[in-house]
Amino acid sequence: MNKLKEIEELCKIGIADVQLCFNIKEDLWDKYIEQELCKNESLMDLINFRQSVNFDWKVDTKLGGPATTLNACVLYCLIRYYDLFMICETGVAGGYSTVFLLEAVSRNGGIMRSLELSNDMNEVAKLVPEKWKDSPTWHLKTGVDSVEFLRNENDDYNRIFHLYCHDSLHTFKHMFSELTEFKKCKNDRFFVFFDDQNSENFWDRCLQMKLFEKKGYNVKYISGKESRLNGHMGGIIKYDKVL
Repeated sequence: MNKLKEIEELCKIGIADVQLCFNIKEDLWDKYIEQELCKNESLMDLINFRQSVNFDWKVDTKLGGPATTLNACVLYCLIRYYDLFMICETGVAGGYSTVFLLEAVSRNGGIMRSLELSNDMNEVAKLVPEKWKDSPTWHLKTGVDSVEFLRNENDDYNRIFHLYCHDSLHTFKHMFSELTEFKKCKNDRFFVFFDDQNSENFWDRCLQMKLFEKKGYNVKYISGKESRLNGHMGGIIKYDKVL
């Protein structure tokens, strides 16, 4: 059974609200979910596994709960529509969302770097198919603290990603520290995604303190709270340089 059908309405609402927020006229659901994702056997098998009543993240992804299928579908559409071809992911755990990111960025001819604190290779990225393990598309770094790694001022490579995806430690301090590093990006346009933006009231606190702002950039954002999903979708921030 296609488990995506069980959450289709939720995913459609999330994607439609992203389209509205970012003024996207195309039907992202039809173009990227129906025409691409649903025809990808490995992604559909993964969704069916994730949505199965037998799935238990404490057993199947011991390093942490996996991202939702809703967020995975939204990110897939975002990457494909904006032709994002350099992605930085913080926090891999079992690798559920990692697979969606890899499938999308590979279609764009791009690369992804993933940072994971754990060195337990029996658990890190255990859901990621073998075809990606030795692929030039994916650069996995384990045993590294994401903030310390991104803070390396001598590594300009950290400043040129098109999408930064947070799914590591869900504390305000750590998420804020990652946001600070993400905002050092030098691209004319880039995106930041927070998988669990409600942890320690992170999203609302950032809004209150205007922490999403970046000098010289127009900023638009959406999360479950700014959409009809009321907190069920991760937070997305879009930065466009004022030219």
